[in-house]
Amino acid sequence: MYTTQGYTLRPTDHALRQILAKGFDADTVRETFSNPTEVYPSRSHPGQYRVTGNGLCLVGEPRGRDFVLITVYLDKVLTAPRADQLNTPEGRRYAQRYAKGQGRG
Repeated sequence: MYTTQGYTLRPTDHALRQILAKGFDADTVRETFSNPTEVYPSRSHPGQYRVTGNGLCLVGEPRGRDFVLITVYLDKVLTAPRADQLNTPEGRRYAQRYAKGQGRG
């Protein structure tokens, strides 16, 4: 999957909560999915893809003709890790990456 054409966007409850919590506009999320700048596989989560555009990154996985949206965040912007993320190896690696990024400036 290197295009979103032919896929239907199906957000999870978590993705919907992230969209609301971060104040993202639903139309912008849909526009990003419909006309992405880039679609590429996740290196850290096999089977998942990142869809970018309009300053957003949509993360999900294709299931049949659906693209199940797992989460949404600002593209290329490191944000502080959440406490629940620290309970996973991926989350701990992200926290280390975030800590290194904070030392730059």
